[in-house]
Amino acid sequence: MDNYGSPPRLFVKGSGAELYDADGTRHLDFLCGLAVTGLGHAHPAITEAVVAQAGTLTHTSNLFANEHQAPVAETLNRLIGAGSGQVLFQNSGAEANEAALKLVRKYQGRGRHGVVSALRSFHGRTLMSLAATGQPEKHEPFQPLPEGFRHVVWNDLAEFERSLTPEVGGVILESVQGEGGVNPADDDYLRGVRQICDERGLLLIFDEVQAGMGRTGTWFGFQHAGVRPDVVTMAKGIANGMPVGAMWARDDVAAAFVPGDHGSTYAGQP
Repeated sequence: MDNYGSPPRLFVKGSGAELYDADGTRHLDFLCGLAVTGLGHAHPAITEAVVAQAGTLTHTSNLFANEHQAPVAETLNRLIGAGSGQVLFQNSGAEANEAALKLVRKYQGRGRHGVVSALRSFHGRTLMSLAATGQPEKHEPFQPLPEGFRHVVWNDLAEFERSLTPEVGGVILESVQGEGGVNPADDDYLRGVRQICDERGLLLIFDEVQAGMGRTGTWFGFQHAGVRPDVVTMAKGIANGMPVGAMWARDDVAAAFVPGDHGSTYAGQP
């Protein structure tokens, strides 16, 4: 399908920060696969781990556990540093955001399903993550999208507060807007959003799919402002090219999901 247009290059090999096309031409990779390969191509330690795991166990489904899930979840909980939480593994950033948006609805209950996000934001292309994305031109071909989403001016705390009608139950923000133009959130803005969420009982989701995993100098971009998330989504750099995403939620929020509320056949596999 002509979903991505005609690729300008065909790459056949990578090493560190370099890519090689079919003609043998070397290219410096400043794109990192859209913020994914932060550790470079063909990293020896990653190659060794992938080869070893492929020769041991590759898939068990989500009906069973494997030896890597708990240690990785514990590590993510420690890196987020926002108290005790739980992790739901996914396969991509869009999946992680879709799970987070469903979690808002389940936790808040009927009548508080609304979600506020920012103009120029990007949260994915599944129907609900697309509805959260603050780019109306991306919405039009797929209308009607799930209702309950509203988009406010970035870094404008007063407009954010004005948007909060009684049906709003959650907020999803990037700490640094990526596709929107590399727009960092002001620290005072994030602190103000956190305070308002506390006052109104709203869940604050940080979409760290692009800014997370050390890309801003801290493990997650929201940590620069010293604010506490209720939910964090991540993917891209979390696995350097393997299809891994994750949603973290503080314990009491995570408890809203019960068996059958969400699922993913491949997520969390070895």
